[in-house]
Amino acid sequence: MENIHPLKYISQTFNVPLSQVAEKLGVSKQTINEWVGKRRKSIPEKHIPKLATIFDIDEKWFRKQNLLGSEKLELQRIYIDRNATFVEYEDYFTDDEGIVHEITKCYSPEQELSNHLFYMQSAEELIEEISKLIYIETDAHDKLYQDFFKDVISVTKSQDRKKIKMLRDVLEYLLYNDNEFGFMVQENSHKTEKLTELFNLYK
Repeated sequence: MENIHPLKYISQTFNVPLSQVAEKLGVSKQTINEWVGKRRKSIPEKHIPKLATIFDIDEKWFRKQNLLGSEKLELQRIYIDRNATFVEYEDYFTDDEGIVHEITKCYSPEQELSNHLFYMQSAEELIEEISKLIYIETDAHDKLYQDFFKDVISVTKSQDRKKIKMLRDVLEYLLYNDNEFGFMVQENSHKTEKLTELFNLYK
């Protein structure tokens, strides 16, 4: 996944070109490029309130050097919710006495996408939390950890429910049973609950 600078990502997501951002800030395009380029100079604090105003989002986003996957999804949801359109339609319901009532409801065509992004964001946040918690007791700790969790993330993000169920069953065995594989989670019920919570999203 591209390690895109937060300002550049926000610019793309909110459909505000960086050239327009530079103009509104009164800085050159080269200055903007220095902020979002590979070397990534920090955005001067004096420009952050104006950036927050331009995009109408919290200043915190412009103090970051990188974005987590869940944060990218959150920004997408902010943009979609802000630009959602609503359509009114008539619906009916029957009360306990059998009387039919007509009511006006609102429907947003973007609501389904926003709900899906929220679901994806929840899963991504859990993956990010769990990635800090799981480890394998071995001298080759780092490599095994990285390879193992890369596989866990790959299966989870595939949203293949059969594979995820199989992975959940295997991890439940490794987590909750004495076994010879040297796999464990640090002793904290909150951590194992997070893993269970993640897989429950895919039931």
